[in-house]
Amino acid sequence: MRLVLLLLGFAALIAGAACGASGVASLRSLDEDDYLLSGPARLTTSTAGFVGSTAELAGRSSGIRNNSVTIRIRVSDGRGLFLGIAPAAAADPYLAAARHEVVDQVRYDPLELRRTAVGAGDALAPPADALAWTASASGDAPLDLSWSAQNGDYVFVILRADGRPGVDAAVEFGTKFRYQRGYAIAGIALGAVLVAVGLLLAVGALRRRSPAPLADG
Repeated sequence: MRLVLLLLGFAALIAGAACGASGVASLRSLDEDDYLLSGPARLTTSTAGFVGSTAELAGRSSGIRNNSVTIRIRVSDGRGLFLGIAPAAAADPYLAAARHEVVDQVRYDPLELRRTAVGAGDALAPPADALAWTASASGDAPLDLSWSAQNGDYVFVILRADGRPGVDAAVEFGTKFRYQRGYAIAGIALGAVLVAVGLLLAVGALRRRSPAPLADG
């Protein structure tokens, strides 16, 4: 019985430490607005710009539930830029007019993009008036675009405001999931409880006395 209590205690200690560490790491990774940030990276292309799925930014290749995730695109350095989000069905015909880079994988901390240049053509029409964007921001840095994600096939774009090729910008992505900070705090609390239980079990097992040997004769 003593060995069983010791094993249970150590298991609870390990699980509690892991759970608490994960909660602390998650909490420390959030900014003041509860966004999980990718960290900034310099994005440069000689094409018309960058295009990618909003689901990829949220790490949800299978799609996004309405309003469950807020996506943020920040530009800290760059001039004459356009940030936009639109349904893919509306944006694709417009983007097909010029060569651009498709982002098909986004990794956070540090920010890394896997991208492929596609299409042909030199320049796009100025994007602001080219279609009805769901959300957009344009001008010189700093730029900040936030969008409460909706179910469906949406794309984000990082282009020049005049539609001409050649984008150079310091970009950072962010995602905010519903109850994200609450889950992190709950993880820390659960970790603390498991550590306390583990200590109680381990100490109890160590203090547990073995039965005294029977006296002879």
